Amino acid sequence: MNIKVLSKEIIKPSSPTPNHLRNYKVSLLDQFSPSSYMPFIFFYPHDSTDPSPDHTSKILTQLKKSLSETLTLFYPLAGRVNDTAVYVDCNDEGVEFMEAQAIHSNLSDFLKNPNISALNNFLPCNGNGLQKGSGIAPLVVKATVFECGGIVIGLCIFHKIVDAAAAGEFLKNWGKISCGLKEKVEIPNLTSASSLFPPKESLPNDFVTDFDNFFFQGTKSLMRRFVFDSTAIKTLKNKSFSENVPNPSRVEALIAFVVQHMNAAAASKKKKSTKSGNPETIMITHPVNLRQRVDPPLPENTFGNVIWLAFAFYESDPSDPEIKPGDVVERVREAFAGLNKESLSELETEEALTSLSEVLKSVYTNENIKIYRFTSTLNMGFYEVDFGWGKPIWFGHMGDMVDYRSKQQIIFAETGENGNGGVELWVAGEEDEISVLENDEEFLAFATPNPSILS
Repeated sequence: MNIKVLSKEIIKPSSPTPNHLRNYKVSLLDQFSPSSYMPFIFFYPHDSTDPSPDHTSKILTQLKKSLSETLTLFYPLAGRVNDTAVYVDCNDEGVEFMEAQAIHSNLSDFLKNPNISALNNFLPCNGNGLQKGSGIAPLVVKATVFECGGIVIGLCIFHKIVDAAAAGEFLKNWGKISCGLKEKVEIPNLTSASSLFPPKESLPNDFVTDFDNFFFQGTKSLMRRFVFDSTAIKTLKNKSFSENVPNPSRVEALIAFVVQHMNAAAASKKKKSTKSGNPETIMITHPVNLRQRVDPPLPENTFGNVIWLAFAFYESDPSDPEIKPGDVVERVREAFAGLNKESLSELETEEALTSLSEVLKSVYTNENIKIYRFTSTLNMGFYEVDFGWGKPIWFGHMGDMVDYRSKQQIIFAETGENGNGGVELWVAGEEDEISVLENDEEFLAFATPNPSILS
């Protein structure tokens, strides 16, 4: 796909940030978040209600004006950050906004047969790549217009500043302002996270190194998209229940199913190499939103990273290596249930940081531990992001990852209006393991590979 960048512009807050708000204090959980950009891609068809020839120009003007107004409320996103700093410099330096044109392309053609490897063309920078140093922009935006009038909004939002839930709140409020619904805008809560989880003035160098190495390993990962419809999800929930968890959630059931088949793919790869056997231990991670898990609960509009990783371990039996979905669900449920304010309070001590650093290092350097890193954008309202010309027809992630995050990155996302209550699965992994997964008949009996968005 040929996409040409036509212009770049810096969008600043419509009102200057007051001097007393110039230093935005991050939380301890912000400091612990990956130093990378989260990618978000929204696809909008042509607005047939506006046949005017300057339709696209009006859309882009509206986007930039409303972004400027939104940044006045979410002012840390218009500042600059040092990836290890305790404060964001809210200097109103602004957000880079790129305008691009998809040459000789029609959005409906792309959506009929979505090219996952081409998705990175819609992003303004490298999603999920390690970012280090000073002066990092928390937000970058790219608007790509198709000849048919369709538009794709690609964003990269720095994970050190917000989690996916907070990113969703920002995007939904940007949409409200763009639609002229300022009275419905929810003012972000910019202080609760750092008050509840105060930052440390500095983190030990060994901890920072081990934390980065845990998240960022490897060179290239292929990205694949699969879709589970509501019937498949119901069946998988019925296949993964146990006495202790009689009614698994869709996320728990999907985690168990994906781990079962990805681990079989990893075992197949091992048999072809000089190594043999299954990994002795499977480690499953998934971020957990803590806003409703602390006492008293934090409001949903709490800005920042209010998440922590749940770590679940599953020990395989050499005499019976087949993974039992019900057992995986139980481990995941236990890991989720154990996260609250009290369980995180110990992170505030130097001893705890040293211990956590040693654990992370022992995990990512141990070949007998296979790590599956899950995350989810379910129930975060990304299909509600309406800038004034309708809701997105599709919400995408990104293409192949090169020199990015570690292997086995697995993302759950909502399906669009045509998805009938299904879940999209985005998987990043090594080519040989991905190839096994794509030819796994039992896996494909439930997961449809990269179906059309328009069907």
